[in-house]
Amino acid sequence: MKSLIVCDLDGVVYLGSQPIAGAADSLMRLIDGGHEVLFCTNNSWRPPEAVAAKIADVTGFAATPEMVVTSAMVAGDLVDEGPVYVLGGPGIVVAVTGRGFETTRDPISARTVVCGIDLDLTYDSLAGASTAVRNGARLIATNHDATYPTERGLLPGAGSVLAALETASGAEAVVAGKPHAPMRALIRGRANGRPVWVVGDREDTDLEMAYVEGWRSALVLTGVTRRPEGEPTLVVGSISEFAARLSG
Repeated sequence: MKSLIVCDLDGVVYLGSQPIAGAADSLMRLIDGGHEVLFCTNNSWRPPEAVAAKIADVTGFAATPEMVVTSAMVAGDLVDEGPVYVLGGPGIVVAVTGRGFETTRDPISARTVVCGIDLDLTYDSLAGASTAVRNGARLIATNHDATYPTERGLLPGAGSVLAALETASGAEAVVAGKPHAPMRALIRGRANGRPVWVVGDREDTDLEMAYVEGWRSALVLTGVTRRPEGEPTLVVGSISEFAARLSG
């Protein structure tokens, strides 16, 4: 039976604006072999359409929005009351408004706070989010990755923003993205009984998700992790080697 290939992006398919060598050819090789590729990213900044466009622009692989799942999308599914104070980017805004909830910058009226990576983070926006939570708003986080890999090295991720917000508010967030239960449930539904491979560069998110679910896992060495502490099914130099191993 062919597999659902759950493929991370940052550190696996590209590093910032630089493609991982052979990424596009490798992805096509997997699809030509009958597998389904699902790009699954904890980076919540972009909506799926923009993520697909970046994959195409950076690697040359013609990704579609239907092939993309972001932690912002999963976080949006967890919202059950608005208005929503967004400490993050357009990916969260699109996910929240797409479910019919209004966003607000008023910490008094906010009933939910969704926190993700915020490239425009300010003291005032952090203060507003923490005030909303202290006033009783539910706190949802897209993910808790402290960093993410780029061509410039590791940069602060959503987990760094979340750490500040949890410290300031005294609350602990419900986390949507990898390796947590909401993201795993979405992938189980997408797999629909098929075998699952998780391809990633982080053992504490990508591979941990596979370990918990009993899915197969491939650690690539082009991103954050250089030496596994767990027991991935495969350790490969890059996604090119993974595609060759799976289709060979």
